[in-house]
Amino acid sequence: MTSGPQFHTFSDRETFEADAAHWIRQRMENALSRRGRASLFCSGGSTPGPIYRSLSGAELDWANVTIGLADERWVPETHEASNAALIRRTLLRDKAGKARFLPMMTGGESAFGSEAALHKDYGAPARTIDVLVLGMGPDGHTLSWFADAKGLGAATDPGNMLSVAPIDAPRTEVTGEITERMTLTYPAVAHARHILLLMTGDGKRAVYERGDPALPVNLMRKAAGDALTVFYRS
Repeated sequence: MTSGPQFHTFSDRETFEADAAHWIRQRMENALSRRGRASLFCSGGSTPGPIYRSLSGAELDWANVTIGLADERWVPETHEASNAALIRRTLLRDKAGKARFLPMMTGGESAFGSEAALHKDYGAPARTIDVLVLGMGPDGHTLSWFADAKGLGAATDPGNMLSVAPIDAPRTEVTGEITERMTLTYPAVAHARHILLLMTGDGKRAVYERGDPALPVNLMRKAAGDALTVFYRS
């Protein structure tokens, strides 16, 4: 019997960010203590940025930490929308600068057709993720699992042998102009030891609590099971 995700509610941004950084750090410390190595896979967005900055100065054995991405827009790191660029600015500095980083953007012309090559780097690390940090959009997407996206079926297929999958999302206000992306797959989420979903605002909570099994966030919840913890700020 599963108990479902843990749900923590916060009323102020400072406590939300401090507790999230502490939650991640504790689990990284535990992984390093048990196995001598750890992995942290990160999402982009404005919400986790301050949390990553706080983590960058943590006293961890960063030389034995692998940092990857939950998803990425198919743009070079020089682009302002690059999640890799965000991680370099916020997390891969100070003490965390010693960590090994795995970008998702391979430089290929398209995400479609690049997944097999990327899997060579992401395959093993993404099947043994210690901490996976996720966000959720007001449309119910998480990672780059967008409803009605090209490639969503492969990305959310429990039998997918690859840890990454290309996505081309329908263009909306949420996606913006950049709709082609790379994302972790359902099996990568299902194998993650700890998953932290960061969520802000009453509207997102209402979407999260909808029972529609087709919503991408609910597909993620099914994959995550008891590994999921939610930090919600109203």
